[in-house]
Amino acid sequence: MKKSKKFFMTICFIVFGVLILIYKVYKSLLFGSGFLKKNSVDIGEQKKNADLEKDEDGYYSITKKNDDNFKILQLTDLHIGGGYLSRHEDLQALSIVRKVILTTKPDLIVITGDLTCPSIPLSLSVNNLNSIKIITDMLEKTEIPYAICFGNHDSTSKATHSRKKLFEFIKEQPHSVMVEPQIDYEINGFSNYLVKLKNSDGSLNSVIFMLDSNDYTTYNKKKVYDYIRDDQVEWYEYEINRLSKKAGKIIPSYLFFHMPVKEFDEAWEAATNAEDNAKYFYGTRDEKISYSPIESKIFDRALELGSTKGIFCGHDHLNDFSVEYKDIRLTYGQSIDCILYAKNLSQHKGATLLTIDKTGKFSVKAIKHR
Repeated sequence: MKKSKKFFMTICFIVFGVLILIYKVYKSLLFGSGFLKKNSVDIGEQKKNADLEKDEDGYYSITKKNDDNFKILQLTDLHIGGGYLSRHEDLQALSIVRKVILTTKPDLIVITGDLTCPSIPLSLSVNNLNSIKIITDMLEKTEIPYAICFGNHDSTSKATHSRKKLFEFIKEQPHSVMVEPQIDYEINGFSNYLVKLKNSDGSLNSVIFMLDSNDYTTYNKKKVYDYIRDDQVEWYEYEINRLSKKAGKIIPSYLFFHMPVKEFDEAWEAATNAEDNAKYFYGTRDEKISYSPIESKIFDRALELGSTKGIFCGHDHLNDFSVEYKDIRLTYGQSIDCILYAKNLSQHKGATLLTIDKTGKFSVKAIKHR
């Protein structure tokens, strides 16, 4: 009798333990890990050198308090898993973010996609919104304005939340400058908007464009990387013309999106072969440049309009070059990836700093994390 009772109790304990394990796995999968909330990487409020406000046209502007340079910090490919299995990699990635923010003290933080990594094998979580919350919670504490566009990993088919849901959450955060395109029709993507940079006298210095390079599409019956669609290009052209007309001159602009366009490939070849229309500045191409087989019109339109001075992307973690091609600076951001194929490679980790002075002159610098 005692043996059967002991056996029964043992079975009960085992079943109870299995149920707890199942619950924890289920909770991690759908809600993410609470580890980072208990072990957060705090930056703290940073000194503000510029004022953020929403203008009458529905877009945000950042106005310098003096005539110091604008500093725009590009982060890319954070790949925060947000689950129990990725807790240490996530802390490592957030620590890099903390370091580069404290080092550069930017006026605007730009993240060019792949903020999340919804993956059961890598993180034990498919809750991409939890990963977004981890990042925005950290950024909000700095009180520095931030702009986000999405990458192909941010809303995969396995993820719990759609691109639209992520957009709706991010745009409501106090220091996020994400808004809907201020037009009376819909366009492709959920992170197409602009941010205006103004000098201390209120004059428009430059415009930062955020574009959604989307994720995947079908081409010749195959799943391929998507591209910046024609309606997005038309919106970009409309805003360039609108703002330039109002200012009485062509306003300098910069484009930020996740996946590169084919001109990055052309630019690298031209620059490394010392062709007249290209110039090499820094960095390497250590993997194939991954762009859509469907050609986007965004680069050609930028050439026609004569406004855009630089284009910044992410996506390819082992590429970090910056070259000028046909008078437009093309730059890969430094990948932060601590969980995917570049997790053990330090030479590409860090951030990119775009500096613009009051006359519109700009420079680009890689901020390396060692």
